[in-house]
Amino acid sequence: MTSDVILQYEIALQRLVENKPNIVPPGSKITINNVALEAGRGKGSIRKDRECFDELREKTKAAAAKQKKENSAKPNKGAEKLFKDLYHESLARELMLISQIDELDKDLSALSNVTNIATRKEKNSKAAKK
Repeated sequence: MTSDVILQYEIALQRLVENKPNIVPPGSKITINNVALEAGRGKGSIRKDRECFDELREKTKAAAAKQKKENSAKPNKGAEKLFKDLYHESLARELMLISQIDELDKDLSALSNVTNIATRKEKNSKAAKK
């Protein structure tokens, strides 16, 4: 019976390694507790004081180390592309808003009977030079 139980745990570990679990969410970390849950058992069912689980714990630790190495080796390209796209969209939005502000300032100055003091001084200095 013990070998059947260990076989269930090893099959669950293999599903976690392949990232095709049946019970735990895909992409879950490979831990002893997740192997137990994936095998349909309780969290603490793989206990350190039971020698029959020594080999399974070693396999689980090796798989967890491999998963950690793979996750740290490849940066999250999807997130990088997402943030880059969001950055470019925000720049485009800022440029559009700046041009809208400029157009509205021109429209306001054309419709307004109030002139800017700096503009009036420039006109007076240009007229005096002629």
